Amino acid sequence: MTAVAAAARLQAIQQLRGQLRAASAPVAARGVFPTGLAALDALLPGGGFTAGSVVEWLSRGPGQSATSLALRSSAGLLSQPGCLAVIDEARGFFPAMAPLHGVPLSRILLVQPPPDTRNGSGQALWALEQTARSRGVKVVLAWMNRCTSAVVRRLQLAVEHSGATVMLIRPAAALQQPSFADLRLLVEPAAAAQQRLLNIRLMRSRQGLLCEGCAQLHQEPSEKFVSVAGNVAS
Repeated sequence: MTAVAAAARLQAIQQLRGQLRAASAPVAARGVFPTGLAALDALLPGGGFTAGSVVEWLSRGPGQSATSLALRSSAGLLSQPGCLAVIDEARGFFPAMAPLHGVPLSRILLVQPPPDTRNGSGQALWALEQTARSRGVKVVLAWMNRCTSAVVRRLQLAVEHSGATVMLIRPAAALQQPSFADLRLLVEPAAAAQQRLLNIRLMRSRQGLLCEGCAQLHQEPSEKFVSVAGNVAS
């Protein structure tokens, strides 16, 4: 083999290696996207939600407030191209809520998998994983009563490559289970008789940065949120 042929072969091998690395590498530009709610952003590591992460919203109530907060948080993530995929197995999502929290209807992909009566949410999990892998999806919103560590790990692997952020709405009973999500937030009513006040507590952060106290928000009749100052201590 001549020196010219050897050099050409080496160059071709290096190019192939570079293409393989590029195809298998996670999305580089993660970025942190604030919610615009000062109290909540002060609670979150980095001041917002990180693209390419798995977030658990745990709710002590029916979950409407947690869903509204997840939608509000999604609006910041949707400042980049991509859609919000909603995995609605229970047919309980009302798209008209989304514009109230800054999410245009034109950016929503509504997925309604058929209920799986044999083994729980099998088809919903499949839809969740497939949308989390798609680079055309920026945020995935889903409701899950049961979620194993294996499921969350598969979601983490998916979002590491797609750059999507998964928002899981779960009951507060999930606090009894270990969490492998990047962030775990507990949403619960504040002790206030006359006001629609919510406390949001950061229960787990994969970065190991925890805050004492909580973010307190007032939910207006229009469903919009307003920060209540001075309730988070680092």
